[in-house]
Amino acid sequence: MTIEKAMSSNVVTIAPSNTLVEAVRVMKEKKIKHLPVVDASGSVVGVVTDRDLKEASASDATTLEVHELLYLLDKVKIDSIMSKNVITIEKGSALKQAAQIMVEKGIGCLPIVEGNKLSGIITRSDILRFFATS
Repeated sequence: MTIEKAMSSNVVTIAPSNTLVEAVRVMKEKKIKHLPVVDASGSVVGVVTDRDLKEASASDATTLEVHELLYLLDKVKIDSIMSKNVITIEKGSALKQAAQIMVEKGIGCLPIVEGNKLSGIITRSDILRFFATS
């Protein structure tokens, strides 16, 4: 069984030059937890997760005013907080292989590539949903 059976092909992405505030907005709007980072040619250069965004955000103990905090967070670029050593999987790979990689590496998603270009994404939730409904 190939990965295409469970993957999402309409992938929401972000550029390395986008900001933390933009990433938070996109993830909330789209209700997603993983955001592939792609360059102008469509190649995967990183992944940012909801956990990355939380870790890069300010602590509740900050003494900054809200407008000061938002100003500073809007200066944080995605390329400074994204995971850069992205593990990807080729389109056409076995679904079981994707699941094994995610378990072994302790990751929640795999960008799916054709050559160097992003083709889709598969998450733990996608795999569970696939098996729960088949």
